[in-house]
Amino acid sequence: MGSHASDENIYLLGRDEAETERLNKQHRFLLAISGDELIHPSIPKEEITAVADIGTGTGIWLEDLATKFPNSNSSSLDLHGFDISSAQFPTAHEIIVPGKKRIPLSVHDALQPYPSEHIGRYDLVHIRLLTAGLKQGDYTVVLKNARELLKPTGYIQWEEVDTTTFCTNVTPELPAITTMRNTVIDAMLKLGLWPFAPPTVYEEIVAGGFHNIHREIYTTEGKEHLYAIAPKWVAGVMRALVPPSMVVLGQAGSEEEAKGKVEVLIGEFEGHCKEALALASFGVSVGQRCD
Repeated sequence: MGSHASDENIYLLGRDEAETERLNKQHRFLLAISGDELIHPSIPKEEITAVADIGTGTGIWLEDLATKFPNSNSSSLDLHGFDISSAQFPTAHEIIVPGKKRIPLSVHDALQPYPSEHIGRYDLVHIRLLTAGLKQGDYTVVLKNARELLKPTGYIQWEEVDTTTFCTNVTPELPAITTMRNTVIDAMLKLGLWPFAPPTVYEEIVAGGFHNIHREIYTTEGKEHLYAIAPKWVAGVMRALVPPSMVVLGQAGSEEEAKGKVEVLIGEFEGHCKEALALASFGVSVGQRCD
């Protein structure tokens, strides 16, 4: 998840090298679930000349876009990434793709208005995986500020993983899965964060005066090529989210203690997935600004 935080700087994930590696692997996995679609099919790619990425994290989504965008436009694309923390940026705070324009990355809190030079500049604003740092009311503010970045007919594309639906296709559910999922949800709610991101994003876009609205829910179900990968991804998410959640809830005295408990739960989960399909999903909501 790209780093974001509220005024109190609440953020449930880390920003170290291990988290950077996990984020990059997660990007590949989410692309695989969505059929390798960086940009939703409802958005006309031929009209895109400038793109902003909010919660850019390592910048990998922008790097992929620069590499994979149609050749006629890719060398002249104006790309820019924003994140509340530069901890996972490349050293020079920019991404260099051979044969393409350099991609600058800026530190900016999505809950604050953007600098004037970015207002009305972009055909597409992409937002992804801010759940670990947003309160319920923050979604409205993030969308309002992102809307100001758009040209009069530009598009918003906002993607969030549904952490409330991690499960398998076997019932009754393995208790270890229930424990890990509920621990994350309870900790987020205790911190004032909002774990029900995909439907909230869609509702905000509907209420925000956008047109040509589309919503997709992508899942591992029915994608046999992901059956072996999905448990590893879910385990990675749980390793990142559950230990700090246990500490927040007082279920462990330290993250090290929590990590030990989580490894036991993940071991049960991975053993279960030798016979079961790990189900995971994320939602994509799209809207067009029409002033």
